Amino acid sequence: MSNQARTVDPGLALQRLLAVAVLLAVWQVVVFSGVLPSMTPGVVEIAAAIGSTITSAVFWASLGKTMLAALSGWLIAVAAGTGLGLLVGSLPRLDRSSSILIDFGRSFPVLALMPVVIMMLGSNTRMEIVVVALSCLWPVLVQTIYGARRQEAAVVDTVRTFRIPKLLWFRRVLLPGAMPFIATGIRISASISILVAVGVEVLSQAPGIGRQITLAQQAQHWDKAFAYLFFAGLVGWGIALLLQTAEARLLKWNRQANG
Repeated sequence: MSNQARTVDPGLALQRLLAVAVLLAVWQVVVFSGVLPSMTPGVVEIAAAIGSTITSAVFWASLGKTMLAALSGWLIAVAAGTGLGLLVGSLPRLDRSSSILIDFGRSFPVLALMPVVIMMLGSNTRMEIVVVALSCLWPVLVQTIYGARRQEAAVVDTVRTFRIPKLLWFRRVLLPGAMPFIATGIRISASISILVAVGVEVLSQAPGIGRQITLAQQAQHWDKAFAYLFFAGLVGWGIALLLQTAEARLLKWNRQANG
């Protein structure tokens, strides 16, 4: 990656700030026009609520519970999805025989299982972790399978001809070839983990940011509800940005090879 690509483009940063400013201005105009319900807060009210929320102990406790459930479920999904995906993708017969199950699983709405999971585990953090893990599993699993399938014919012939040991083949051929796909699945599932965790808390009233959103709505503190939504989106964006930066550094060899 060149030094020019690594430097921050001031023009691009300005365009992004301008886009945010335009979005906020449109929001305020729509609120003033009366198109939205009267209880919809304006930009100033939401900004004030964000400032008061960030200094609240309740907010940090709720954020910690949401992050605990989201990251725990995400890590379980990454471990299970990567291991199972490498196994399925590297064995053609297993790949063909399990394709229907995987296609069904990735299309199934995991949140529909919430009543069953709540009945088995209760409305608590453990239940939330299970739902997050099931939701995050499929992006990692599918991307890993795609990556494990990506083996060039010349490399496969070389491995077969020289009878390279399985462990060496796994470390030097299979895993490096699949890593760009695995990284993409991990990054997608990280954003999903926050969204699902907040959604589960809203529906089940498990402790966390989602429950605080519901409580704020019930008390008709709409500005505070939007503030919690803002922080939920901010956390998801921050995690995705961190993973994207880590991916760019750890898989620098892949960018150079494709560049």
